[in-house]
Amino acid sequence: MDKEILEKYIRAGRICAEIKDELSEILKPGASLLSIAGAVDRKIHEKGVKPAFPVNISVNEIAAHYTPSANDEKVIKQGDLVKIDIGVHVDGYMGDMAFTYCSEQNALIECSDECVQAAIDIIKPGITVSEISKAIENVVKEHGLGIIVNLTGHTLERYVFHGSPSIPNVSNNSNYKFKEGDVIALEPFVTSSNGYVKDSGNVEIYRFLMDRPVRLAEARKILELAKTQYHELPFAKRWLYKYFSPIKVSLALRQLEFAGALESYPVLKEIEGKPVAQSEHTIIVMDEPIVTTKIL
Repeated sequence: MDKEILEKYIRAGRICAEIKDELSEILKPGASLLSIAGAVDRKIHEKGVKPAFPVNISVNEIAAHYTPSANDEKVIKQGDLVKIDIGVHVDGYMGDMAFTYCSEQNALIECSDECVQAAIDIIKPGITVSEISKAIENVVKEHGLGIIVNLTGHTLERYVFHGSPSIPNVSNNSNYKFKEGDVIALEPFVTSSNGYVKDSGNVEIYRFLMDRPVRLAEARKILELAKTQYHELPFAKRWLYKYFSPIKVSLALRQLEFAGALESYPVLKEIEGKPVAQSEHTIIVMDEPIVTTKIL
C-alpha cells in the first residue's frame, strides 16, 4: 500500500472516531434517532469527506440496516442498546466503525468491545480467517454469551464496502491468509445466546447495481445520483428529498428496484427478539496493525 492510499484510509478512520466522540454530547435518553443521523450526516460534510453508507442506528433486537426515515419519531429510551455504525470515505478509501450506546452498564457491550480487541491483538500478515474468528468466539464463550451467527466481518477496498472474504464471528475452517496492507473491518454482534438475524421492516437504504431502462424521469435521475454522486455506495432514501418529493422518490425507488437497477437493504432483526450489541473497527494488516478508527 503506497503512502497516499494509507493516509486516506487513516484519515477516513480517524474521522469516524472523531464523530463517535462528538456524538457523546447528544447520545442520551430522549434523543431522537433522526437528530442523531442528521448530526452524523452534517459532521461528515463539515469534515470535508463523504459517507461510505448511511449511518445505521439500530436499537435493541434490530442488529443492522436501520437508518431513520425523514419522518422518524423514534427516540432513545433508558436502557436501550443503540448500535451506531458510521462509514466515511476519502476518495473511496473507507473507515468503518460501530459502537453501542447504553445509558446503563451492559455486559453485551463489554463483551463485544473485548471481542474486537482480542482479534486486533493477533492480527499480522499471514493470519487466517479462522484464527480471527476463533479469537472472537473464545471471548464470547468466556463471557457465557452468544453471537449473531449469520453476520460477519469483511474486507474493505476502494469503493467496495463489503469485500471478500467474509470473516465469521464463529469457528470455521477458512485458511484464507491476510497479507500486509489488507484492510479489514471486524464487527461481532453479541447477544445472550447464539442467534440469527432475518430481514424485517421497511427499507430506507439502497445501492446502485446496474444501469437499466426505466420510465420515470425521477428514476433515471436517482439512478445517475446513485452511480456518480454516491459512487455506487449505499445511500439513504431521506437524502433524495432535497431533489424530489417523497411521493416521486417512493415511486422511482420502487421502479428501480423492480428493474434490478438498485439493491435494497432491509432492516435486520434478531429472530427471537434478543437485544444485540455491536463493536467494529477498521484495521490495516501490518506487523503492528493500524486501527484506523481509533484516536491515538
